[in-house]
Amino acid sequence: MIFRLTIPRAAFYLTALFLFHSCEETATRINRESATDLNKDTVKSEKVKVEDDLPLILNQENHQEFLSNYFKEDKSRKIALSTRLGTLKIKLYEETPIHTANFLMLTEREYFNNTEFTRVVKNFVVQGGNNDKEEEEIKRLLIGNYEMKPEMNEKLIHKKGALAMARRYEENPEMLSSAYNFYLVHGQTFNEPQLIALEREHEMIIPEWKRKIYKTIGGAPHLDGKHTVIGEIYEGFDVLDKMASVKTDKSDWPLKPLIMEVKTID
Repeated sequence: MIFRLTIPRAAFYLTALFLFHSCEETATRINRESATDLNKDTVKSEKVKVEDDLPLILNQENHQEFLSNYFKEDKSRKIALSTRLGTLKIKLYEETPIHTANFLMLTEREYFNNTEFTRVVKNFVVQGGNNDKEEEEIKRLLIGNYEMKPEMNEKLIHKKGALAMARRYEENPEMLSSAYNFYLVHGQTFNEPQLIALEREHEMIIPEWKRKIYKTIGGAPHLDGKHTVIGEIYEGFDVLDKMASVKTDKSDWPLKPLIMEVKTID
């Protein structure tokens, strides 16, 4: 697997601390070269496999080419997401190559393992991926800081079970996606008057084929066109219902930690 980062848990913190300054220097060098019109040959020279040197630290300038190559070389498209409530199986879309490659890369680098779902709103979303724990902060340091251009597709919608990436709403006119923060749509079903009300409130048009889905399967139609949907659950909808029903505090954080483990599957 290309650019795969595997660090045994027992040695994780010692390794991260040892690499901290080297990673900072690598990131700084890449940013400096990017600012002076980095050419493709220079980019290739930085793409060294992890077993030979440190992995490429991703940033706003280099992540798209890296992830484009990752998508072409890594043919995995299915993942299993497990919590104490069971396992979801999710297929990632071909139509969103950068976002799909990013989620695969993070999965294969074991970034999501032991992170928590930090926002649960029944009949809306179950959100996680971007915790503030020290371990996750170190992981993000080793991977990089970047946001992705949207890859929205009219056919990929926020139906129940959809996997999509969160984003900043303030000072983000390009609607760039978070690299780490994702959500699963729990949603609800809508009747015709409710869909008409949504269209008026959000100044949107919901075509007939979408109306049928939101009336039967359900979802969150007002999020269409605002976030990139990158996959969908194909097994484990009962687990999604259980996740969406956990008790939370006033900030929608589960009272009992909902910790995840994510891996690729055949």
